[in-house]
Parts: sequence; structure tokens; C-alpha cells
Amino acid sequence: MIDQALTAILQEAKKAKGNLISIILPVFNEAKNLPIVVDELCEHLVHFPKYKFEITFVDDRSVDESFEVLNNLSKRQLLNVRISVVRLAKNSGSHIAITAGLNIARGDFAIIMASDGQDPASVVTQLIEEWEKGCELILASRSDNLDHSALGNFLSAMAWRLMRWSTKIKMPEKGCDLLGMDKKVLRAFNKMDERNTTFIFRILSLGFKQKEIQYVKRARISGKSNWSFLKKIAIILDAVTGYSSRPLQLITKLGLFIFLILLLRWTYVVFTIYVLDRKPTELTIILNTIFTSLAVQILLLGVIGDYIWRILDEARKRPSYEISDVTGEIFSD
Repeated sequence: MIDQALTAILQEAKKAKGNLISIILPVFNEAKNLPIVVDELCEHLVHFPKYKFEITFVDDRSVDESFEVLNNLSKRQLLNVRISVVRLAKNSGSHIAITAGLNIARGDFAIIMASDGQDPASVVTQLIEEWEKGCELILASRSDNLDHSALGNFLSAMAWRLMRWSTKIKMPEKGCDLLGMDKKVLRAFNKMDERNTTFIFRILSLGFKQKEIQYVKRARISGKSNWSFLKKIAIILDAVTGYSSRPLQLITKLGLFIFLILLLRWTYVVFTIYVLDRKPTELTIILNTIFTSLAVQILLLGVIGDYIWRILDEARKRPSYEISDVTGEIFSD
């Protein structure tokens, strides 16, 4: 019976229309987790015989045996699944590794997931099913993270809320590491050539229609997370400075607010001198002068920063728009 079932699946795979799905997994020191991740992933992918799958592992210059393990795994020939390995010349971080994987992805649908076993392969099934319904960008939002303490989950949620507020980009409240995108989104992403930004914000900033699903991020199979506190802070700073002028606007508003307060203070000083005929203390004059100078500097800093932001925004040459769909007819020549 098993042989007959496998034969039927193989025959169905041969009839496939050639639809290709790319799955990208960044890797850094995950040698013990990789075989388990591949086995679980393939168990789910075999249920989609009408698709071909290219699983691309991008090794971010691991210092353990990850690359050797991946080379052995890439020799597998599993029905409609092929495994390839890309090794970066230097350690550049997971977001750069993911970008490299997306740049070489050829699929009609591309999926990004972790290689540490925290992302269940069953969620990949959900991503594909949502894509088949016509969704362009599917975000798997973490309803819980079993690898974090309650405090860790709270701080993570606060960080994502800060990024949501500062960037004004629509995104899951508790963050997103696992997602799937249609080839339209993939092509638009690959047009963007930026270094100091995170891949997730580059994708979300394109504005394609989003669909959000929930999943529980599991505890790591083995080892510990490579995301240090400083790396997390760097991601937040990249997001805020790369996709938002709000900090600059806040500086400008702060300078303006202080300036208006001091304007009232100076009005009061003039009033006391010429109306009440009282001379203010030297300390009052000195403090008012210092704070007025400070307010003007903050205000000018905000204005100059806003000009620099506009120059940066133009230099990036981000697309002003992306076309999602076209309907109707046009006249032929």
C-alpha cells in the first residue's frame, strides 16, 4: 500500500504544471538542528505533489559543522524537493543571508523560515494554502514564543510596537519571522538594493495586501539563540532610522515647544520690567538666554535632519509604487 501511495504521488508530481516554490532558511551554527528541520519539512512538502520545491540554505559562515551537514543533505533526491546550499564569504547576519536567498529565489512563491526548528513545518502548509487562495503576502505572527520567558515575550512585543509606531508600517503586533510572498512581491523586493535595513521592513514597506496567520514559536531543538541584546537593538535602530522620519519630527516639535515656552517666559520678563517696574534677577536672564539658545539649536537640528532625511530617501531610489493587479483592456496598435 505504501509503495502504491508513493507511486501515485510520484505520478502526480510528474504531471505538475511546473509551479516552483522557494524556501529560504538562513543558517548560523545549527549543525545539530538541520537534519531534523529538513526531515520535518520534507514530510509536509510531499503532500503538495503539484509543486516543485527548492529549499535554499544560506550559510552565514558558520563556525561549526553546519556547512558540511548541509552538503550531505543537499545530496538527497526527494520526489519534488531539491536542496541547495549557498555559503556567504563572510558572516553578515541573518537578514543579509535572507536577502541573498531571496535574490536567487526562482519560485512563484517564496517562504522564509528559521533553521533552528522553532518554526513548525506545518505553518509552511498554511502559507501555501493561503497563497493558493490569492494572498500576495502572508505573515505568520507569533502568538507565543516558547523559547522566551514571559518578560522576554513582553519586551519583544514592546519593541515591535515601538517599530510599528515609529515607522507607520502595518505589521503583526508581536513580530514576524516566518512569512510567504508571491513572486510579485519577490520581484519588487529584489529591486531594492539597500544595506542598512532589515528585510522584513523592506518587504512590508512595499504595501502589498497582507494576510496574517497565528502560530506558536517552539523552543529551540538544540543550542541557543544567536540573537544577542545588542543585535536586537541594532535591528530596532535600523528599522526606525531606515523607515521613519518620526524621530526627526519629534526633535523639531520638541524644539518648537521649548521655544514657545521660552517666548512666554520672555514676554513675562518684559512685562515685569515695563509694566510692573520690577527688575528680573540676573539668573533669570541667564537661564532664559541659555534655554532659548538651546531651543533654537534643537529646532534647527530637526529642520536640518528633515532635509537630510529627504536627501537619503531620494538617494535610496525606493519605488514610489508597485502594481499589484491590472484589469480591463487596452487598444492595440
